[in-house]
Amino acid sequence: MKKVLIGLVFSFITLFAFEHLETNNIDEKLKGKNAIVDFYATWCPPCKVLAKNLIQFDKVKPSDVVIYKLDIDQYMDLAKKYKVRSLPTLVYFKDGKVVAKEVGIRDVNQLAANSMKYFK
Repeated sequence: MKKVLIGLVFSFITLFAFEHLETNNIDEKLKGKNAIVDFYATWCPPCKVLAKNLIQFDKVKPSDVVIYKLDIDQYMDLAKKYKVRSLPTLVYFKDGKVVAKEVGIRDVNQLAANSMKYFK
């Protein structure tokens, strides 16, 4: 029972660790920024692993990189727009434009290396 409770608390915390994007604010939020958008679903176990890694990466990421989350179940229109077909998917944006897309779990070192590569 204790493990279940801890798991639920962790899942709840990771959902609110980063600002969530919506159809009506995505363009404004991404404009002029280096941003990583985590396309996820609450029912997706690999998404939870990536969320944990993003929390760790947030502590060491470059100051000019912003992390956002986007729940594909709530905003399927955005998932279609950015051609997200598998979860988890990270989409890297530079000044509102897609510069890269990656599917699957990334660890903190991979996230750091990808930030350097995509946001130089």
